[in-house]
Amino acid sequence: MSNGPLPTTITFLAHLPRHPQRTKVRFLGCVTKYDISTGVLELQHAYPSAYDMTVIAVVDLNLLLENLKREDVAVGAWVNIVGYVEEVINKREKAKDLNGNTGQGGISRVDLVKVQAIMLWSAGAIKIGEYERALTQRLDLTVVSG
Repeated sequence: MSNGPLPTTITFLAHLPRHPQRTKVRFLGCVTKYDISTGVLELQHAYPSAYDMTVIAVVDLNLLLENLKREDVAVGAWVNIVGYVEEVINKREKAKDLNGNTGQGGISRVDLVKVQAIMLWSAGAIKIGEYERALTQRLDLTVVSG
């Protein structure tokens, strides 16, 4: 038995609900909201996309506040996170159209995944399509070889 740190699992943000509590994960997300009073950041990345489900990472940054940069928590910034999955909360809500209006009928599923961050760094001017392709290939190789 090793006394070293837990290994980190690289994953898509949309796959966070698949990971059990206390799993150490690394993922990329786009800032959609930051609450300065609580130190909580909300991230999304709709890839791979699912028509009826949205995943939002609710990331506690309180352990990192001393080193945060304003540009890293600005809405629209892409950031990398390493942290521990704390909880997955499943919600259902009325589906919304592209303008944010509740549409007729449909119910969509929203998974909120609470993560305690231990590292955050800017993804800079990332080419998101290349990142998605590369990570998909890496994860496919891991499944085949694992």
